[in-house]
Amino acid sequence: MYFTIAHKILLIIGFTITLVLGASTTLHVIELKNQNLLNMSEKATAIVSPMLSEIEQLTQDGNKGSWVLKIQAIAIDELLDENTFNDLTNIYFVDNNAKIVTHINTALLATQLIDEQLIQASQNNSRTILNKKNLYNVVIPVKNHNKEKIGSVIVSFSDNDLAKKIKLIITNAILLFVVYLVAALAIAYIVIRKIILQPIDQLVEFSHAITTGDLDCPINISNQDEIGTLASGFKMMRAAIRQQINNMHQQQAALEDMVAQRTQEYLAAKEQAENSNKAKSVFLANMSHELRTPLNAVLGFSQLLQDREIEATKLRYLEAITVSGKSLLNILNDILDLSKIDAGKMHLELSNVELQQMCKELSLMFMQQCAQKDLALKIECTPDASKALLLDCNKLRQVMINLLSNAIKFTEQGIVSAQFDCKVSDTGEHVNLIIRVKDTGKGIAEDQQQIIFNAFEQVEGQKTSQYGGTGLGLAITLKFIKLMAGTISLNSVENQGSEFIIEIPDIAYAESQSNTNHINFPAISSYNFEPSKILIVDDITYNRDFLVSFLSRWPFAIDVAENGKIALQKVAKCQPDLIIMDMKMPVMGGLEATKQLRNNEQYKHIPIIAVTASALKNENLEFTQLTDYCITKPICREHLIFAIAQLIEPSK
Repeated sequence: MYFTIAHKILLIIGFTITLVLGASTTLHVIELKNQNLLNMSEKATAIVSPMLSEIEQLTQDGNKGSWVLKIQAIAIDELLDENTFNDLTNIYFVDNNAKIVTHINTALLATQLIDEQLIQASQNNSRTILNKKNLYNVVIPVKNHNKEKIGSVIVSFSDNDLAKKIKLIITNAILLFVVYLVAALAIAYIVIRKIILQPIDQLVEFSHAITTGDLDCPINISNQDEIGTLASGFKMMRAAIRQQINNMHQQQAALEDMVAQRTQEYLAAKEQAENSNKAKSVFLANMSHELRTPLNAVLGFSQLLQDREIEATKLRYLEAITVSGKSLLNILNDILDLSKIDAGKMHLELSNVELQQMCKELSLMFMQQCAQKDLALKIECTPDASKALLLDCNKLRQVMINLLSNAIKFTEQGIVSAQFDCKVSDTGEHVNLIIRVKDTGKGIAEDQQQIIFNAFEQVEGQKTSQYGGTGLGLAITLKFIKLMAGTISLNSVENQGSEFIIEIPDIAYAESQSNTNHINFPAISSYNFEPSKILIVDDITYNRDFLVSFLSRWPFAIDVAENGKIALQKVAKCQPDLIIMDMKMPVMGGLEATKQLRNNEQYKHIPIIAVTASALKNENLEFTQLTDYCITKPICREHLIFAIAQLIEPSK
């Protein structure tokens, strides 16, 4: 229940008045009772004094006390008949044994008193007043002339008169209480309203105004008391709030300026980052083109010379050139892969993978290297890894190539092994692939085991001249494994060997093992073609020479062009059966030339093989939409002739 301050104050006042009037009435009643008892005692003394004097005189003549008490019956009858006290009801004598010896009711003579209080009072030597059943009994001891107690006289008074007086007092007190209470509450309310409630209402209204933001609400309280002090505090609070609001507005303005400045800085930084990213993409594209283009010639001509050379020494030199060129190509691919991963452009390309087939491929790939170092090579699958899985085959193969290459590189004697194992999940629908690559090589110090996964970092003290490498293999391996939601850990002891443990969770089973694809291009010697016209478009002379030399083994009529503009002119003069078009050339690039050919009804049917030195897929996307086939530099001869066979009908 809600009580206002006025209600609480009025309740306190009412309680106080009630307490005071109740206490005064109670004291008045007690005083009245005491006065009445005193009066009764005096009246009883006045009534029995003559009889007590007579009893004392009679005992001087040798009369016994009991007989003297009995003869008082006559005096009692006369006294009660001539009684002038309205409240006197009875007088009787008892002996020391509390037996009635004189009573107006003769039937009670010689009977024993029943009331214990009266019995005890009659046996005392002092006067006693008892209240019993609307009666006040005054017990007065009776003594003989020797001052020996011979009994007691009991004088009974009715308390009706006292009850009436007490009732009158209480009635008057209640009436007085009502009058006082109403008057006090009315006066108190008026005073409280004026002195307390109105100022408090002003304070409440002021506080509500402050809460709603109205700082101009007046407050007119001049009391020189606690409420006045509270009002002054409210005024000080309003002033402080105003100051805080002003400070907040200033801070807000400063913050808005700061946010605007930081926004401009952020936009400038964002623009700079975008420009840097564009520059990085352009750099990668240019680097890919500029490096792959000469590699195309190096690898292409070395392969052509290997096909024609028979001298062992020269063949060994050519093989060294080919191996070095492929090594350079692998380094380039690693850098491009790392850049694509960092840019978030690398995605999983899931396909059906047979781990047993991958084991065979890896064994064939590294068998010769292990044989040259007299190392044992063991690559196997457990029986649990016999089913085809849904994985990114190329990335998993690259991970295994990196790990096995490192293991063979840093192992001088002993064994290099790899094991594929699968742990089936509880549902039986997925497996966790666990791969262990172990060697007995030089091992890796504990303080070096973390840095080997950083790009361009190698084990401290490792001789580049002896082992080579760029420090990218394990960095790319780690990123590929993370891309597949897997983890890689290393256990290694110096001079005892290393073990890399890969775990890729939640791999789904492939729907059918027959869907697993393995791209193996047919041998070059297996192709036969009818005479056809081929136009080779490339701005690099030795690239054109390589393609002309390679394709000259078939009955092709080959023409060349240095750029797209010359290519369009030659197409207009003599329409070819196939165009091999480089995409990046001066004057007019291959993409622009291809667009013009596709927009011409006369030439749009001519098949075009796009040749690009860029390995970035977002650049290749437009090529693949406009051309019939796309291959990257350095050109793989088997791949090129395979593509030509898809577009030119071979001879039967």
